[in-house]
Amino acid sequence: MKIRRRIKYYLIRLFRLKSSPHQVALGLTMGFIPSWIPLFGFGPVLSIGLAKLTRSNPISAFVGGVIGTPIWPLLFILNYMIGGFLLDRKPKVDTLEEVEYSTAIQHTLSGFFKSHTSGVLFLTGAIINIVLSSILIYFMTFFLFKKYRVTILNKLR
Repeated sequence: MKIRRRIKYYLIRLFRLKSSPHQVALGLTMGFIPSWIPLFGFGPVLSIGLAKLTRSNPISAFVGGVIGTPIWPLLFILNYMIGGFLLDRKPKVDTLEEVEYSTAIQHTLSGFFKSHTSGVLFLTGAIINIVLSSILIYFMTFFLFKKYRVTILNKLR
């Protein structure tokens, strides 16, 4: 019950922000970007920095960073799958059970500067996923805040 109450509290805080729909949507988008790359827990902090850099809302950026933190294994695998698909190579990681944080970081970092390695697959997938998810998150959030901000707030109360 406490988790549900906490989620409701943060949703209310998010929808009560006085910023424009553009600033909130851009902040949430900037906040989710670091979630695609394993950053040892520094994602939400980097999210706030990206928000300040783009002059968007830092609170919504923090929320975006927090949203992406618990689902990093899924995002990690998506990076490998998309990279493998685009480069026509089979990734080393296929399922969520195979993702171990320390091993994943080691494979990714060791392969950044070698051609045709897992690091290249990961980076290719990450770039594509960041671009596509950013566009999707921005327009969904912008639409929600532009059209339904008051309605959602009333339902949350």
